[in-house]
Amino acid sequence: MSERALPRVTAITGYYNRGMLLDRTLRSLLDQTYPNLEIIVFDDKSPDDTSRRLDAYEALGDPRLKIIRHETNLGFTRGMINAISQATGEYIAVQGSGDVSTPDRIAEQAAILQARPEVGVVGSHYENVVEERGIVRLRTPDADETTLESLARGNVFTHGEVMYRRSIYDAAGGYRPEFRYCQDYDLWLRMIRNCRFATVKKPLYQRYIQFEGVSYAPEKAAVQAQYFLLCQRMANLGEAERAATFEKLKASGPDALVPKHDPALQKRVLRNCLRLIAWGNAPQAERMSANLASAPQRLAVKVIGKAFSTPLLAAPRNLVFKALGIQGA
Repeated sequence: MSERALPRVTAITGYYNRGMLLDRTLRSLLDQTYPNLEIIVFDDKSPDDTSRRLDAYEALGDPRLKIIRHETNLGFTRGMINAISQATGEYIAVQGSGDVSTPDRIAEQAAILQARPEVGVVGSHYENVVEERGIVRLRTPDADETTLESLARGNVFTHGEVMYRRSIYDAAGGYRPEFRYCQDYDLWLRMIRNCRFATVKKPLYQRYIQFEGVSYAPEKAAVQAQYFLLCQRMANLGEAERAATFEKLKASGPDALVPKHDPALQKRVLRNCLRLIAWGNAPQAERMSANLASAPQRLAVKVIGKAFSTPLLAAPRNLVFKALGIQGA
């Protein structure tokens, strides 16, 4: 099939203060085998050297590459909305900053969307990489049988490895800036009402764990958990109730809907603390435990973290947390 006959794909990656990770991500996108590709990179007013590094790529004159520089910091969700508004692709591929796509990732996912018109969103198997510890863990999700009911129990994608049809994105209403975090989960829960999901059952993506990222940083993870629970709860509401809840979110923020003492939120925060300990990051787990309302639980996190923080106990630590179903990422 000629390049012109292939649907155009726009891959979008956004950066804020991660200039040192830009090269490996952009190289992986520029090395894609899929010929009809547009690559949009946005710099969200980074104070580091992201803009200077992008200058070097801009000088290459690659016609596939489009660079957007924000004059003010918009945040990731608004940055994605803006980038998609300028995209020319029929399919949109998300690419996490600092992550790596295999050369055939775009081709493999686009082939699924081409061959199966009922599918609107496609992910892949992926590897979680903790670079500083030399850890690589293969994850093999399967979204093929996803329903609204199953998706409301937990997210089937990690966002960075996903490709979706622009038409389905538009029909669902796109990302909503009111979701500072979990903007992807909110979107999937609306998309699943209009299409099927699928997974390419090959590892096409390497997700590099950044401990300052949303899922791990103590000051962000508890807020992300609020949005996650809100997404789940909204999915189980009727249309009118969902609309009313969304209006309350716009007016008052997530605290009004999922307060800090919410038992389900506290459970997720505790699990996040234990997950950090499972990764061998006890100091960050202790910082995150400040979000726990229970003093005994805060003390338990501190004690468990210290108990499993030595290299000698690394193997027992992994066995204990695996038995608990907590494997870090």
